Amino acid sequence: MAAVESNVYSLEQPRSLFPLYNPVSMAVQTYELEKIAKRIISTLATLGEYPHIRYYEPLNARSNLCNRLAHQVQSELDALCRIDTDFPPESPFKRAVLIIVDRSMDMVTPLVHEFTYQAMMNDLLVVEGGKVIYKQEGGASTDSNAAQAQSPSLDEGDAIWQLIRHWHFAEAVEYVRETFNKFISENKAASAALGHAEGEGAAAGGIDSLKAMKDTLSALPQFQEMKAKFSVHINICAECQTTFARRRLEQVATVEQNLSTGELADGRPAKNVMPDMVPLLVDEDVSPLDKVRMLMLYIISLNGIQDTERRRLLEHAKLSLEEIQAITNLNLMGVRLSHSLDKKEEKDERGHYAYRQHAKKKAKGKGGNDDNPYDLSRWVPILKTIMQEQAKNTLDPTIFPWIAEPPISELGGLTKTVSKSQPLLARSPANALTPPDPNHPNSLRTTRPSWATKRPPESKNEANKDETQKEKEAKTVGGDLRKNGPRIILFVLGGVTFSEMRSCYEVMRETGREIILGGTHILNPTQLLESLKELHKADAALTSLSPTTPATATLPELDKRASVVDDGKKKKLGMFKKK
Repeated sequence: MAAVESNVYSLEQPRSLFPLYNPVSMAVQTYELEKIAKRIISTLATLGEYPHIRYYEPLNARSNLCNRLAHQVQSELDALCRIDTDFPPESPFKRAVLIIVDRSMDMVTPLVHEFTYQAMMNDLLVVEGGKVIYKQEGGASTDSNAAQAQSPSLDEGDAIWQLIRHWHFAEAVEYVRETFNKFISENKAASAALGHAEGEGAAAGGIDSLKAMKDTLSALPQFQEMKAKFSVHINICAECQTTFARRRLEQVATVEQNLSTGELADGRPAKNVMPDMVPLLVDEDVSPLDKVRMLMLYIISLNGIQDTERRRLLEHAKLSLEEIQAITNLNLMGVRLSHSLDKKEEKDERGHYAYRQHAKKKAKGKGGNDDNPYDLSRWVPILKTIMQEQAKNTLDPTIFPWIAEPPISELGGLTKTVSKSQPLLARSPANALTPPDPNHPNSLRTTRPSWATKRPPESKNEANKDETQKEKEAKTVGGDLRKNGPRIILFVLGGVTFSEMRSCYEVMRETGREIILGGTHILNPTQLLESLKELHKADAALTSLSPTTPATATLPELDKRASVVDDGKKKKLGMFKKK
């Protein structure tokens, strides 16, 4: 288990997709669930929480993964309490709520392009271990190491990163530029050096483009601290902008948003996306993976399409066999590929958490994506709705049953409205930089490209919202959020997306409740598509087994491991016992 951010954790098990969604046997799947349950217990023991547990289980669901994992976690918790009499530790706060869901609940969110800073960076660039790998300018060297460079680690120790990681990319670029200009204008030595290097007007007039900022950094070698603070973000912004234009992502993302939300940017129903989608499928500038994502969203949006139509679209896209297989393997994640021949469609038993019902609800303005009101950011992750409803105690108990339902007094009642004077982003560093002045004379809002266009605000209050929101994010919260209600812990089988990570912090600000989000791993779209290419391979499930379980183990051996609770389990649970 690894703490990815202050409110996000990961079990770092990306290969779990295979034994969970295409197991060679129930024994292999059971063994994987037991392994995951033990790691969840480790997380809960670290947090000192013995939570009430509920899980995602639509009526008549074919898969009961969440049910089985929830009961396994409850069993392990009970065993831990028997072994360690000091667990759970005494606390003045109410017991937490653990909600277990799985990736098949929402396959739209991992496929849609998101243009907030952190999500866009992890989607479009190569990121390894929190470092961006990018090609150096003029790096046409035969030595691959000489042609590439790594950025410094991006974590919560970077004040700029912590402040802007969940902002829309256009706002992040604006902030980096304005803060950079502010440094130049207020630092006489830097201003003088820049004026001497590029003419007196350069320093006084401000710097408008990312390229100009990169050139300016080169002209100021003596300001190492400033260079370290800004260069990584200037390079990331420049790389993202270049990739966005090269891959025609404005047009691609427009189609994706129309498919995912079921409506156009102006609110009209998206009745026919073919005239916009087909030209992109045949366009060589659009990457094959972006074409795959569009086709997947098209199939999901219609709850399956005719086989002849799918073959025709695949011919337009000219995909490889592996990419076609990735689309086919969506059925292993609970996605219907073929349109039902029955005139009477099956009723979706997921209620308003189902894809289409969720999209319609958000389109009516009930909890929409107000924190990101851009034309290409209209889709709202279903997990955000789950967080909001749990905070308000309105989560549907028929879709999210409890293992043992607590009394309403244990859940803290309905969430109270949080005072505007009390910002809700916890643990912002003391040296965090202040947000840009929205009235800055060179504001990017006057020169923003069409892809970054905001939808018109519905009221003056909403128009002023983005000016005050960034000010809130730059401050710290006083006290413990658990005073407002029990801590909410979520776990996603199959991986957590960066969109859902952002939503976690948004709901915390909105409700004043502490939320901790985690999953088997942190998932980006490329990783998901690469996994889907192999998900049909039965032997791939064995590669996720722990080092102590060789991939050559026989199924009877795995069955024995999965079904027998021996003394070894008690010894493992004993590691949490206090000395």
